[in-house]
Amino acid sequence: MTTTLDCDDLVMGSGMAGLAVAARLAHAGRRVLVVEAHDTPGGYAHTFDLGRYRFCAQVHYIFGCRPGGSVHGLLDGLDLLERVPFLELDPDGYDHVVVAGDRYRIPSGWETFRDRAVELFPDEAKSLHRYFDIVGEIENELAKLPDSIGIVDVLAAPLRFPRLIQMRTWTLGRLFDKLRLSPRVRTVLAGQCGDYLLPPSRVSLLLHATLVTAYGSGAFYPRHHYHHLVDTLVESINARPGCQVLLEHEIDGIDVDDRRVNSVHTATGRRLRAHRFISNMDPLATVNLAGAGAIPDRFVRGLSDDYSYGGISLYLGLRDIDLREFGFGSYNVWSYPHDDLDQIYTDQGERNDLSDPWLFMSTATLHSDEPGLAPPGCQTLQVATHASYDEWSALRERDPRTYRREKKKLRNHLLDVIEARFIPGLRDHIDVFALGTPPTNERFVHAPRGNSYGTALTPEHVNPSRHPLRALENLWLVNASAGWPSVAGTIGSGRRLANELLEESL
Repeated sequence: MTTTLDCDDLVMGSGMAGLAVAARLAHAGRRVLVVEAHDTPGGYAHTFDLGRYRFCAQVHYIFGCRPGGSVHGLLDGLDLLERVPFLELDPDGYDHVVVAGDRYRIPSGWETFRDRAVELFPDEAKSLHRYFDIVGEIENELAKLPDSIGIVDVLAAPLRFPRLIQMRTWTLGRLFDKLRLSPRVRTVLAGQCGDYLLPPSRVSLLLHATLVTAYGSGAFYPRHHYHHLVDTLVESINARPGCQVLLEHEIDGIDVDDRRVNSVHTATGRRLRAHRFISNMDPLATVNLAGAGAIPDRFVRGLSDDYSYGGISLYLGLRDIDLREFGFGSYNVWSYPHDDLDQIYTDQGERNDLSDPWLFMSTATLHSDEPGLAPPGCQTLQVATHASYDEWSALRERDPRTYRREKKKLRNHLLDVIEARFIPGLRDHIDVFALGTPPTNERFVHAPRGNSYGTALTPEHVNPSRHPLRALENLWLVNASAGWPSVAGTIGSGRRLANELLEESL
């Protein structure tokens, strides 16, 4: 068994949090090794080939790209801003919410969105003003939270953070009920709920406030596509002396002695040692690799196996068609069959009933005209929704042939829905296609139960400070569950952890 000793920091997993912390540490002169099980880095932000087309697995747009944002801050600190430019999606409507055929554009700018909502629904103006005021107050207080909480902060909390204290346990649905908003207004305001894959009755109000105000400050797409963003971060690590991103090396054990990690070993037969270890893997998966009793019970009890829903992803490469003629452009489209989002999520997530699904549709080739995703004159369309992990996983294990047959049936059904709602004759233009289920997510990115956003973002799982977790003296955890979800969220958590580790190194 080969032993590698020449490493200061070892990062397990190359999702965006792992790449962020590794790139920051490497830039500061640390010797960093990133170990990734997949043959492609990036986690859910990785890009794969499908015939002549390329698709990012599950990332469609991001925030945090303006000065002061986490993505901008990471790239600026690595001297990579000029190499990775971003394009802003249509500020007059970066998301379009379509409910039973009626279309509503979600604009950039919190006040702009408020004014548009009041104009669309004047009879509910008073309640809408209260909604926008409360969500804005929550986000303002979240921005003021200190990195660490001292006794002075605790004593001053009722004065400095009244909304956070009052509404920390609230769901979005509870606020909707309090304001007595109509079903249609609720659907428009929560129309981006696929960005956290929970309905209003379950999602943390604090999390909802963070997400909608963050995207409202600007929704972006990388000019050179997501593979360029990921590849640039990987190259910045590999270019530093003593640093490397090692692919196709799945970690199958973590050796712990006296509350310290001594080494990790891989399925390829390598044992890797470092002074510090950072896990970008799922927290419970990390605990399991360390073995029973290796990590203190008080830490393990704080973790949860209540994950967000898993996604269904349909990837389409299209020829001889311009999607702009069918209501698509430099924005995303959220489609709902009716106004009851809670019922839709229950039907699909608990009953695996996708007979009348919600759909998210994104057109990367209309977000940027840079080459690299499709042949000349062709376009891509990515479609997402959610489904029951249990149903799909059990079928895949029990009868792989039937599983493949059911995937085909679902693909055809989704195409029927898209043709009926948006693009008549879509099938005539399909060049390539692929469909992924929650077990597909679990297989390729090791997301437990195929989850899309880590631990379910309910009030009991959302801690406003959301610090990266320290499990042992020299083991830290950082990912969507141990930090914040989304590209900007995980990058922010990775930067934060890197800064803490660099301070400890002084």
